[in-house]
Amino acid sequence: MQPNSSADPIFSDSSAPRLGAHHLQEAGTLDVCWKAGRVAVQLLHALLHLRKMGTPSLGEDGQNLLCRAKKLNQLCRSLLEHLKVRVVVEGSLPKNGMLVTNHVSFLDIMFLGALHPMVFVSKSEVAAWPLVGDIASCTGTVYVERSRKADVSRVNQALSHALDAGVLVTLFPEGTSSDGSSVLPFQPSLLQPAVDARINVAPGYLEYLGADGSYASDISYYGDRELAPCLLSLLKHTQLTASLRCGETIPAGLDRKRLTAQLHAEVLRLQQGGRTS
Repeated sequence: MQPNSSADPIFSDSSAPRLGAHHLQEAGTLDVCWKAGRVAVQLLHALLHLRKMGTPSLGEDGQNLLCRAKKLNQLCRSLLEHLKVRVVVEGSLPKNGMLVTNHVSFLDIMFLGALHPMVFVSKSEVAAWPLVGDIASCTGTVYVERSRKADVSRVNQALSHALDAGVLVTLFPEGTSSDGSSVLPFQPSLLQPAVDARINVAPGYLEYLGADGSYASDISYYGDRELAPCLLSLLKHTQLTASLRCGETIPAGLDRKRLTAQLHAEVLRLQQGGRTS
């Protein structure tokens, strides 16, 4: 699947007039401010609307959960349009079950969330993040307290409820983000809910490319890098392509160890099969 319809701004190329060096710098500064302002307004507007919906309960009606996922999808599509991010998808994006990908940037959820209504599995600390945490909670994010083994039952129940509603669940089993140059080891504990719930899992590899086709490592948020410079780099990009390569779905039935190993191998294969720089 490669959605490049000209009717959809985030899935199509855009061109801008070529300017001289002096005007290019000035236009870049204005564009950064304009994009930042539009993103901030969009997020605040979404938060005000989503807060009226409140956070979902564990037994919330499935149609309400699907509605929340659709709200996130609409928000993410708008954000990518404001940021002038072009989207490319290779292979078949699953419509249900679980999608597992590498984790590179704060842009990952915006990018993936724009592709299809989905629920994300995230570390519990995200719930406390200003603005983003409120939006994530209201749109149905399933939080995992990795230090509590007893939390698996609650997570399984939440995932099963989302799947029954027909919502795709997305997980980053690396447990943290990286610079994108390699795929970190997958944490088996994060995949236990998928094993227990007998969910079909599809591997995916995502990356971000700049205007010259090289890897946009400046937006990777990992290690001791500060968030502000990464956000500024994102805003400065005049052309950024977000790419997702999807692999074949792995049917339910594998134990946690085998599923973890197979998924990691598939994500590595997808990385090595498409990296151009």
